[in-house]
Amino acid sequence: LINFIYSAAKSKVLGKFCGERVSNKVLIRVLDETGLRKFLPRRIKPSVKSNAIEALIAYAWISNFLSINEAIEILASKLDLSKGEFEASVNAIVELVNVIKRRIDEN
Repeated sequence: LINFIYSAAKSKVLGKFCGERVSNKVLIRVLDETGLRKFLPRRIKPSVKSNAIEALIAYAWISNFLSINEAIEILASKLDLSKGEFEASVNAIVELVNVIKRRIDEN
């Protein structure tokens, strides 16, 4: 789901289709920057860490905390590619996860 959302957001920013995959490194950094790492066991594989962020986004969508279109808009609005692809994607996804966290906390 995150790959679709990110690809759509980047395509919107660039004005042309981009099929992108978000790397595990980006998602692990998002996990750390959002403070969610503390909820996972200490010794787990990197792929499991990145899956936690993907699962949170899927949960938020399924639970109607946000729509796919809204997630795309949030990423597109924060996707500043002048900072470099890695930093831009981390910053944009951190913003998306923070929105999700706030909405879950409000309910």
